[in-house]
Amino acid sequence: MKKKNIGAVFALYPTPDTIIGTEVDGKVNWVNIAHIGIVGMDKVMLSMHKSHYSNKGIKQNKTASVNLVNKDMLIKADYVGIVSGHKVDKSDVFEYYYGNLKAAPLIKDSPISMECELVDNYETEDEDNFILKVVNTYVNENVLDENGNIAYEKAKPVLFEMPTKSYLETGNKVGNCWSDGKKFK
Repeated sequence: MKKKNIGAVFALYPTPDTIIGTEVDGKVNWVNIAHIGIVGMDKVMLSMHKSHYSNKGIKQNKTASVNLVNKDMLIKADYVGIVSGHKVDKSDVFEYYYGNLKAAPLIKDSPISMECELVDNYETEDEDNFILKVVNTYVNENVLDENGNIAYEKAKPVLFEMPTKSYLETGNKVGNCWSDGKKFK
């Protein structure tokens, strides 16, 4: 098949859609962020435009929660991404609870939520790139497998895809890591 050069297109989509939980000046706030990444085996990165209200809370408290979105949460998740905490109180959009960290509210309806501590902020011209250490992970028991591992085919986290501005649902296992490749000859 012939390949076409389409320019310097950032083509690492889709990415998991997440809701970031913070407190800004003592009040809960939520923001929808899908520009996330893995930094090592115990840290995540949130790439958040500097204009986001939640950035202030992450900087103030040095904590945040990262909550994976499933299909049942999608309308609320999209809402907290299209309205700004600078203008709208989003504290009551999701039911929430606290784990061990102050100012890192966790969403009750999220199948997987992580409490995180701020490690660093790699600032670029327009973005705060928060490096967060995962301190605790809370998982609905119905999305764990028989060994106590997260079964993402059960959790079905929603993915965000930028070029078509779409949400996608995951769920089908298509292979086994570090095993299927042994069949290659």
